[in-house]
Amino acid sequence: MLSEYPIADMHVFPLIREAGRLRLLRESDHLLRRFGQLELMDLSAGEQTEFTLRAEADRFLFPINGSLEATLLDLRESSPSKNVSTEIKLNDVNPKGLLVPFGVACFLATTATARVIILSTHSESHPEDRSATSDELSQYTASQ
Repeated sequence: MLSEYPIADMHVFPLIREAGRLRLLRESDHLLRRFGQLELMDLSAGEQTEFTLRAEADRFLFPINGSLEATLLDLRESSPSKNVSTEIKLNDVNPKGLLVPFGVACFLATTATARVIILSTHSESHPEDRSATSDELSQYTASQ
């Protein structure tokens, strides 16, 4: 089955509001095989992160306040979507979760303050975790 997103194994999914709670992820979603780390990130208005890549950890992003834009860049050598990029707008009004597969670089930007929960499948750093290189980013910006 073809994915509606250019990076086939990324996944955007609706979050469920129920009885004053926002359900982010549960076992029956069959998205998480392993749990590593849970973080809360606050982004100021106009803040941007680096294009970070986790070599073996999938990451889930859950906006819980404000809005942000996530840009993904597939840097996996054997991926059919190598060097493909996509942008996803996330917000707390229409909350969705975003699965960023390992090997895919992710950049977050916001125009207003935002708060996002980041869940990783591994907590320890991997020797190949890194930020995207300027050469990789120049290929990305050239295709824009």
